[in-house]
Amino acid sequence: MVASEEPIATPPRLKPVLVILWLLLISAPIVESDTYRYAALLLIGTTFAFFKPNYQLLKRNWLANACVAWGTYALLRFLFGLIVYGEKGASDWLYAFPLFFPAVGIALYCSRKHVETVFAIYFPVALAALLISTDYRLILAGNDRISPLYHNNLIHGAIGCGFLTIGAFYWLLHAWETGKLARRSGSWIFVVATLVIALCLFNIYGSKAKGVWLSLVLVGPLMLASLLLYADRRRAAIAGLVILILVSLGIWGGWNSIWTFAGPTFEAAARIPAEISARGGLWNAVAAAIASSDTPNAMSERLQLWANASEVIAQAPLFGAGNHWLTIWGSTTYASVPYTLLHNGYFEMLVRHGLFGIIVFTVLAVAMYRRVLAARREKLISLSALLAYTMVTLFFLGTILSNSNNRLAIGESFFFVFSAVAFACGIMLKKNLPKEQHPENHHHEA
Repeated sequence: MVASEEPIATPPRLKPVLVILWLLLISAPIVESDTYRYAALLLIGTTFAFFKPNYQLLKRNWLANACVAWGTYALLRFLFGLIVYGEKGASDWLYAFPLFFPAVGIALYCSRKHVETVFAIYFPVALAALLISTDYRLILAGNDRISPLYHNNLIHGAIGCGFLTIGAFYWLLHAWETGKLARRSGSWIFVVATLVIALCLFNIYGSKAKGVWLSLVLVGPLMLASLLLYADRRRAAIAGLVILILVSLGIWGGWNSIWTFAGPTFEAAARIPAEISARGGLWNAVAAAIASSDTPNAMSERLQLWANASEVIAQAPLFGAGNHWLTIWGSTTYASVPYTLLHNGYFEMLVRHGLFGIIVFTVLAVAMYRRVLAARREKLISLSALLAYTMVTLFFLGTILSNSNNRLAIGESFFFVFSAVAFACGIMLKKNLPKEQHPENHHHEA
């Protein structure tokens, strides 16, 4: 069978294998582990073994070639620093992961008919994990911070809950959009999705993770506004209004606890613009904020990390310092800060690969998004799929302003799925298969 023929049929015994592997690849929002890496490799191997002709679909695909080119560059640069200078950096090899993006895209394309099955299992599992792990009493007390789900710290758990909130929201809307919700057999989706969203928001409140709060404040209104894009606008507007009222009541009820944790940081951040003009520049204002006893310790540490990162970037702004960045870090102003996880995903990229790296990743991301958007225009995916893809991406980009999520399992698995959806959509567009051959759900609600 050649690549131009109809899709290769999935052997019946292979379907549960593909479903399990995809569940493992998107498991990071629930359980923080490296499982997604092994799942991605097994998906690639399984796809190559059973659907090898489909790999021909990547020929003359400039985006696939660009991913491979960047991944090769990042890997060779890492190896050069490691072998020649004996410097391994900190997780610098992760920037070679785009080498695998096109192949994971082929894996999604080959298993796309099973995506709805994956999510039909995924969200009940997420609900069970939330029901078991939620510390209801401690959250309601409002005085302490909790770590949601099964993560290494509370910020990671809160981000996982954010992914699940957005995913469950659009999984529910997909069921509505495709008519499944109107059938008796689809009513369970409403119950599961609603409970997942409610428990996730409850846990995010309990985590007191300010960066996640801010990201949801930015993305939440867009999610509610997106309801108006659906055909039944009147019903969508009523649903959006109900959600807004419920969330507002929740914020009102927990406002004292929210302000106790977020207020000092907000006030310290609000003072910086005035300090810039009073002290003659951003650097002096940041130094003053770090030294001030009114600045919360967590914010002071982040400012120290970002100040150090700026010094490293200044030494190699165009192409970054590569593995050498940690050596430079030792001579920065606040080198005594107790860790080197920069708590800013953009700085993570800049210290290693400079403006060149930021530009390359921006070009790749925009090109990928355009393919998903084009697939929606051709009605190869649902509106809910496109919106989930969009909102999860915006949420993730917001969270990496104050955390290094791109260096964590939750961020790395996000990149795998973000790129896989784009490549799968691109292949569907290229093959121009009849629309009914494609399920409408091609997004990652995690």
